[in-house]
Amino acid sequence: MRHRIIQEIASSVVAAGGVDNVIRALVESTTLGTEAKGCSFLTLSADNRHLLHRITYGMSEEYPYTQQILKREAKEQVLKGTPLLVLDVKSDPRVRYKEEAQKGGVVSIAFLPVRARYKIRGVMRLYFSEKKKFDREELDFLDSIAELGGIILQRAEDQDRLARDAEEARRDLARIRDERRHFLSFLSMVTHDLKSPLVAVQGYLKLLLRKSVDLLDERMTNGIRRSIQRIDGMMELISDLLELSRLESGQVVSEFKPVLWDDMLGAAVEMAHELSEPKGVAVTTEIHRPLPEIFASEIRLQQLILNLVSNSVRFTPRGGNIHISARRDEDSVVVCVEDNGEGIEPDKLPHVFEEFYKGDPESVEGTGLGLSICKRIVDMHHGRIWAESPPPHKETGTRVCFSIPVGVTCHIEERWKLKENGGRNNVDIL
Repeated sequence: MRHRIIQEIASSVVAAGGVDNVIRALVESTTLGTEAKGCSFLTLSADNRHLLHRITYGMSEEYPYTQQILKREAKEQVLKGTPLLVLDVKSDPRVRYKEEAQKGGVVSIAFLPVRARYKIRGVMRLYFSEKKKFDREELDFLDSIAELGGIILQRAEDQDRLARDAEEARRDLARIRDERRHFLSFLSMVTHDLKSPLVAVQGYLKLLLRKSVDLLDERMTNGIRRSIQRIDGMMELISDLLELSRLESGQVVSEFKPVLWDDMLGAAVEMAHELSEPKGVAVTTEIHRPLPEIFASEIRLQQLILNLVSNSVRFTPRGGNIHISARRDEDSVVVCVEDNGEGIEPDKLPHVFEEFYKGDPESVEGTGLGLSICKRIVDMHHGRIWAESPPPHKETGTRVCFSIPVGVTCHIEERWKLKENGGRNNVDIL
């Protein structure tokens, strides 16, 4: 119990006054309370071989209180945790600097181990101008005072270590952010440079297929068609990587503005029909109006819904149905895209929002980035996204929902991104 109480006292006083101030107050109070001539506080060196002077109160320069006063054997006894009381410095063979003690008016010295967590941290010395004896209770009390000093030192070490770790973490974070910024810039440049030649190659292959179909045999025609499909897949990957780099670098923050859900959903549903009709998949809607205005990126929310629709179209057979619903739920707007396709296996469901994750790794369709981009868009709006397969009360299909807070605003970090982007569009970030 004593140790726990001392721990609590040390925590409180260190937080309130700072380590050096608290140790100084401890030394002065102990000197006055014991009616001593003075008191010194020494800390153990890192190699545990030497005592280093830290604070002294009440002593004149005539006495070498900063030096090693005890001879080696006696000093080792104290450093093992045993208090030592020298009644007469002048006659005690364990003590050095006897003449200096006489000149400085020092007759008795109490050596108290300073410890914390069962480890010696230093020594407190109490100097008396007359022979001083302590009973067991007084010595236990002084031992507690010294222990308090040790815990204060321990707290100081812990705080210094925490400060060093925090500074190192800040440097690492700054380095990671810098590397991430360079990587995203490199990714954006590379993907952009790859896109132009691929568009040219794709165009020539389509022209060749259209103009020379009568001159090519079936094997060559099929080969060109497969090449065009592969280039389509590469173009989709490049587009997703470009989008990922834009989202990661904060380039889209400048797109934030007041958005009307009705207008945004209307445009998204219209484009959803264009995606689904060629595949023979119907789109139905259920919009619970009125829906509130929010502060968001309209183009990214449309992209979010279309990514979900596109994903559903890919896994819904011809004749299937995709249902888009939207409603207000307390302080958020919840939008769901539900299909009656093949669904997602339970063991794969927790991974669908991970980057480059594909339920079927052998499939040539998709890049594994679509749902990851969806999650980043939702995160950018401080919302939440989740998937259910099958949907509640259904036997097949998948439902992906996301919620966007009505009062969504930008975080401080995003304000900095906006400034770095030149504050385009004069967006007022709340």
